[in-house]
Amino acid sequence: MSKLNNQDFIKFLRSFDDGENNNHKYLDTITEISRKHSGKRKSLIENEKKMYSLDDIAKGSSALNNNLPKTADALYFKEEDEKLSLYIIEFKFHNLDDPDPKDLLYNFVDEIYAFPKKFKCVSKYKRDLNKIKKYYGDNVKHSLILKPIESLRVAIPKLYKEYDSDIDEKEIEDYLNTIEKKLIVFVSTYTEDGKYNPQKERLESMSTGLERHFDRLKDGNIINSYKIIPSTNFDEFLENESLN
Repeated sequence: MSKLNNQDFIKFLRSFDDGENNNHKYLDTITEISRKHSGKRKSLIENEKKMYSLDDIAKGSSALNNNLPKTADALYFKEEDEKLSLYIIEFKFHNLDDPDPKDLLYNFVDEIYAFPKKFKCVSKYKRDLNKIKKYYGDNVKHSLILKPIESLRVAIPKLYKEYDSDIDEKEIEDYLNTIEKKLIVFVSTYTEDGKYNPQKERLESMSTGLERHFDRLKDGNIINSYKIIPSTNFDEFLENESLN
């Protein structure tokens, strides 16, 4: 049984409150975290709620920076009635109102199939382009599956070991098995007149496949629960989880 308790783990997380790496704060607003990890100037979510930027913490760690694991974008915790919940949070920015090059590839391949005569000169590349399109979709899905595993099984144990060298990594893993671990994935959506339309969720086609993988993560006690949530519902998420 692990010697660690909730207060030890909270102290470990709070040790990052004032840290930063390359001018990126470890404890930062959701506005900044979802901007940093979107690869865009625009934030996925505009909110001043502060959480831990796990990617930046990992990049600033001497124990991890030579072989960086795939880590979730943000970490947060809540302790209630001596029960600790750890939130592993990912932001996926797939906004077709402002498409990135990958989204443009999707549109281009779709147009080739819809209007083959229009693209006679490149029709022989349709199969290769479709493979790239499928690879991109698979890569997003694989990344979302891998991040909670490497965050909880690699990054956090090594970060804690760096914080307290007297603790064995196995003890940290044993402790993590005793707390509630919640995977939350926020995705961009289409909107009509500023309102969320559930029929136009950008990652809707991926959700079913992801849920099967996430269910297996639950079976292995890597996570205890998961949710795929439209980015427009962030405030509602905070309220439902009593994180305000």
